[in-house]
Amino acid sequence: MNTCPVGIATQDPELREKFTGTPENVINFFYYVANELRAIMARLGFRTINEMIGRSEKLLVRRDLMTEKTKNIDLSLILTPAHTLRPGVATYNVRKQDHRLHVRLDNKLIDESEYTLEKGIPTRIESDIVNTDRALGATLSYRISRKMGEAGLEPDSVHVNLRGSAGQSFGAFLAPGVTLELEGDANDYVGKGLSGGRVVIYPPRNATYKAEENIIAGNVCLYGATAGQCFFRGVAAERFAVRNSGATAVVEGVGDHGCEYMTGGRVIILGETGRNFAAGMSGGIAYVLDIKQNFASKVNMEMVELSSIEDAHEISWVRGLIEDHYQFTGSELAKRILLDYRRALPRFVKVLPTDYKRVLEEEARKSKVSQYPLGLLPGNPVREQHEKQLAKEEAEKHKHAASITDLEDSILDTNAEKKKSALVLNKTKGFMLYSRRHEKYRNPKTRTKDWQELSRRLDEDELKYQSARCMDCGVPFCQSDTGCPISNIIPKVSSLYFHPLLQDRKLTSSFSGTNSFSKTNGRMPSSSSFKPTRFPSTQGVFAQLLVKVLVFWVSTRTQVRFLWVKFTVI
Repeated sequence: MNTCPVGIATQDPELREKFTGTPENVINFFYYVANELRAIMARLGFRTINEMIGRSEKLLVRRDLMTEKTKNIDLSLILTPAHTLRPGVATYNVRKQDHRLHVRLDNKLIDESEYTLEKGIPTRIESDIVNTDRALGATLSYRISRKMGEAGLEPDSVHVNLRGSAGQSFGAFLAPGVTLELEGDANDYVGKGLSGGRVVIYPPRNATYKAEENIIAGNVCLYGATAGQCFFRGVAAERFAVRNSGATAVVEGVGDHGCEYMTGGRVIILGETGRNFAAGMSGGIAYVLDIKQNFASKVNMEMVELSSIEDAHEISWVRGLIEDHYQFTGSELAKRILLDYRRALPRFVKVLPTDYKRVLEEEARKSKVSQYPLGLLPGNPVREQHEKQLAKEEAEKHKHAASITDLEDSILDTNAEKKKSALVLNKTKGFMLYSRRHEKYRNPKTRTKDWQELSRRLDEDELKYQSARCMDCGVPFCQSDTGCPISNIIPKVSSLYFHPLLQDRKLTSSFSGTNSFSKTNGRMPSSSSFKPTRFPSTQGVFAQLLVKVLVFWVSTRTQVRFLWVKFTVI
């Protein structure tokens, strides 16, 4: 998203300027932490951290914090120091761990790909793999990127056929031109950071079970992938394609939280999904084959919309990718779909983020293909005749649109006009584009004579400007000394302020859910604008009377308590 309001998690130069911290500040902070740690260690009688390890006798139980549920818990056996059971045993790191990098499977791939790296000759490698072979392909991809740059190799220059169970991060950061084809299964993080390579996984050829009903890859596949392709003949576990930003994948089913926080790329799912699908999905497109017609109930609809596939190019692209899936994996499910694609097509559900859809429409509008071929340059008689015909059709269209065919058409639609005249603001970078507008305090001489608020509330446009500044960042950034720009720290209510055409009952329910006295505190917007609704005359008199009674009651209790204390002293 690249919109961190404090300038940390962003590469935007304007936002980076908002971060005023320096490395020296961090160094200074850790100096303070180290000094405080030395003082605590000195009180305990330790000189080094290694001396502290295993000294559980220094831990004291807080008896004052015990409850009925915790008073019978005894952790003494768990906290028994290891050196008391086995004298001389090492209780902290006394030697360096040997990662045995010299025998990694990646080294074999690099050695056998030498001719490809030097002369560009395609290479095919066959090997077995076990679950201790982690991040396979990452080191090879490093060598390719170092020599060839970001573009990598030609497609399928290095093709690796593997058999067995792959360890974590299979195909991590795989560079363009590398294909990892696995006959077996894989653990978590398949295709993590995929950068242009291709990953193909299918069950053993002698397997008797149905691939589309069994898990073939672990959790969090395609985490942070930026480019490349993945074809899984089987079901992937939870959080498939989380934070995917550019890779294309075909899978035959996913677990919970599929396509979570996805920002780009395309995903085709030829089976069922788990719950909370597309949570936080702000980009990319997912196509789900909804055979059982229950997919809509599993989607998190906060940021996406569902539709069918109608564009001819899109229909052709989906079919082509399913054909690739069948070619690479031999999927029986893909084969059945392709045999009767026309019948399966209506069951596909397109999941498209609403903001991403708007961006795609704007880009399509800007890059609209010219109606004329290269040969029909300006001045060509055929082009001139065609332009005249288009202009004539456009004039006829406006002529018919301007004519009034019914008396009702002459009456202005106030809601439509209001919608047209509504402010169009940039919600994404509103905190950068629009200045803060504060509520001004009313004159004390005036405000003491009524029961209205201390400050003068902002009007509708000003409230919308301030709500556009809200980032809904989830951190107490707006709860600083300057406070929330619309005097409200509830992001949901701020979002409702930003959309002027929302009905009042939504705001009413939001306010009532956070404040039992939402009407009496003057924060409830009216139907005509966002100005707070004041009391009607009868309710206003009753409220004033109630407040006066409460003030009198409090003051009377205070006086009685003072007299009682004075009498006791005497």
